[in-house]
Amino acid sequence: MYKLKRFIKNSFGAELPIRQRFFIIIFAMGFLVGIAGVIACMSLNSSHQAIMVSAIMTLAFPLFAYIGMRVKSKQDTLTSVALVVVNFVIFPALYLSGGNIFCGIPSYFCLGLALTLFLANGKSAYILTTLESFWYMFIYFVSWKWPNICIDVPAFTMSETGKSDFEFNAVSSNTLMVCVALGLLAKIIFSLYQKETKIVADTIVEVKRQSIIDPLTGVYNRRFMYDYIEEQIEIARKNNTPLSVAIFDIDFFKKLNDTYGHLLGDEVLKSLTSILKSSCQGNEIVARFGGEEFLVVLPGYSVEEALAHAEEIRKCIEQSQLSPTLPEDKPVTVSGGVATLTPNMDDEALVDNADKNLYKAKESGRNRIVAEEVAE
Repeated sequence: MYKLKRFIKNSFGAELPIRQRFFIIIFAMGFLVGIAGVIACMSLNSSHQAIMVSAIMTLAFPLFAYIGMRVKSKQDTLTSVALVVVNFVIFPALYLSGGNIFCGIPSYFCLGLALTLFLANGKSAYILTTLESFWYMFIYFVSWKWPNICIDVPAFTMSETGKSDFEFNAVSSNTLMVCVALGLLAKIIFSLYQKETKIVADTIVEVKRQSIIDPLTGVYNRRFMYDYIEEQIEIARKNNTPLSVAIFDIDFFKKLNDTYGHLLGDEVLKSLTSILKSSCQGNEIVARFGGEEFLVVLPGYSVEEALAHAEEIRKCIEQSQLSPTLPEDKPVTVSGGVATLTPNMDDEALVDNADKNLYKAKESGRNRIVAEEVAE
């Protein structure tokens, strides 16, 4: 029992790719239907040729499945081959060799069409489904036109032969079986599809988030910052509006780390980013420029407005207790540099100007903001 459960999990488990699960499902269904078809042929006293054809096709399914699982690139091709074999050979052979509309075989025609539509890839699904539909119509036509050569199709002669209520109920039950089977199949396939789609979508969102977010502080990283500044430069020039950036650096951060440890340093970085994020509104963003340096993008701010805003942030940081471990008489301070977009300036030049002003602030005694114009 344990081995059976393990086999089922390994063959149909959620950790397998959805295409691989569909591949295994279609071959498993084809194999089981083939076995049922062989039994049906024998029970209906069909010809030896029909029994042999059904048996050979049934045994071919495990071979196809084995090749497909060993050679993953062949799965889609072998799935299409299996669908063709089932719909063009096995089901019609069973029907024409002794079955009739009351035995339930025609119900599998509809099921086969649904499998093709859902399991085949792209345009091939619609092409195969169309060809199979015409093939089944041809099979019905042949069995109706030449009933002595093939079999009698009660659906076309019911009124003439006076079939019993039982046979009418049999037709109804076959129709109901098709509806139930297609409904269950659609539910299984769409539930699998939705689950896989959600997993993929969540994975894409998470990967994208990780690619633009600094893992420690939760603000944007340097890569996203430059992309965003470049985007805002285009908007500023199109709308003829100002664009400024402010860069902040924690004063004596290395000394703080050496004295109190890197865990406290990380705590200070997180507290500082909370203050910076709370100062932003609209399309303003905060990004970690590197180490203990952070940059705030300020669309619509002139140099004077950006300088005043950066000064408010500096004062807020100075007055805040960024960590309860730190002594209150030795607050953490920041130095800052502000730069504003000028004609012919790109994103790197804008950030570079702010960075140069930051170092001027440090050279002037730290804990201050500088917004001097720097030559391009």
